[in-house]
Amino acid sequence: MRREVLNGVMAGSMVLAGAVSAAHAWDTVQIASERGNVPLHLPSSIEPGEPLPLVVSLHGYTGNNNEHENYFNLRSRIDEERFMLCVPNGLRNSDGDRYWNATDFCCDFEGQAPDDSGYLRGLIEQVIEERDVDLDSIHVVGHSNGGFMSYRMACDHSDLIASIASLAGATFDNPSNCTPDQPVHVLQIHGTADDVIRYDGSCIIPFFFCYPGAEESISIWSQYNQCDGGFEDGGSLDLDGSISGAETTRTLMTEGCPDQGSVELWAINGGSHGPSFNGNFRRELVDWLLEHRRSSPDPCPADFNDDDAVDGSDLSILLTAWGKATETFDLDGDGTVGSPDLGLLFAAWGNCAD
Repeated sequence: MRREVLNGVMAGSMVLAGAVSAAHAWDTVQIASERGNVPLHLPSSIEPGEPLPLVVSLHGYTGNNNEHENYFNLRSRIDEERFMLCVPNGLRNSDGDRYWNATDFCCDFEGQAPDDSGYLRGLIEQVIEERDVDLDSIHVVGHSNGGFMSYRMACDHSDLIASIASLAGATFDNPSNCTPDQPVHVLQIHGTADDVIRYDGSCIIPFFFCYPGAEESISIWSQYNQCDGGFEDGGSLDLDGSISGAETTRTLMTEGCPDQGSVELWAINGGSHGPSFNGNFRRELVDWLLEHRRSSPDPCPADFNDDDAVDGSDLSILLTAWGKATETFDLDGDGTVGSPDLGLLFAAWGNCAD
């Protein structure tokens, strides 16, 4: 029955996949993966040694990478935003439909159990080996089954993924099925009139084969990310060309979240499973992804005055805080500024670049 529910994705994707102009400003190379060649779209010119963000974009159930990219059309932003875009294909089931083995709800309906999570990680690592990738800016985005899969990637590879964006997908219904080691920035995009993957969540039969709603998905991830703030109104966006005005409501939680673990919801009021996106969508989506990068560890935490050196000035600052429970100067994280922190400061003595 789950298969029949998701079959609506195919029709929606094919109808909404717009034509892409033959004239473009990006280059395409092929990554030779274990499942065949995968297109990697690049800016038309790249400076030697220039690390670029990487976006992996995943199609929905019964779809494919070409239809999906024609719909999202993230390639149109590559030259201006300067990122790489990888658009792989899922495997086929016995009906010839492509899918991703994402959550227990979607979409390995025949129990073939392919390791799509491992495959996609391997693909990302292969791009890292072959290209200069900004390791703090690796992102996964997907539609429907691809949205479910983006959540799976955040669950399994939080050490690698900086942010995900799910259009009409959902995370695991049972929070214990997902155990991320680190926070991940999460964006859920969902039409309130979606009749395939419902905005409020659903079960195929009562209490079985369930998926959480859009609001519940980001609430679950706020807990994974150990956020202790509240949700805030983030204003509105105009993303759907078939609905007049700024139809999309932004709700976000950043306060009380770690630097790399915010959560956000774009609720498209009246939007369907495959919204009729205008040009704002791809611009807003790419901007959001690239802004939500992984926070790099401080390379010189003992440089308290930020002058790129650990010296007498920093020693004086540390001694002023001696014995206090202040996180800023507590280098060893034991809750109090003391002798261990002094030892770490002396170990880092000198220029931070050294």
